[in-house]
Amino acid sequence: MTYEAAATGRDEHLQIQVPSTTKHDLAVKAASAREPIRVLVLKALQAYGIDVPDEAIQDRRKGRR
Repeated sequence: MTYEAAATGRDEHLQIQVPSTTKHDLAVKAASAREPIRVLVLKALQAYGIDVPDEAIQDRRKGRR
């Protein structure tokens, strides 16, 4: 995250390539938890010690909060 994004609290785009089995497992776990993959990944990053604000870990889809 750039300094500007950190200061304003904006989200930035992050794109990664993962093995297809990893993506499939993420999708299955996200569906089981009824959460988007984004939330699952942010929780995992936070558990790993990466600074992820709690308010960023929420379902942003309409009507799902």
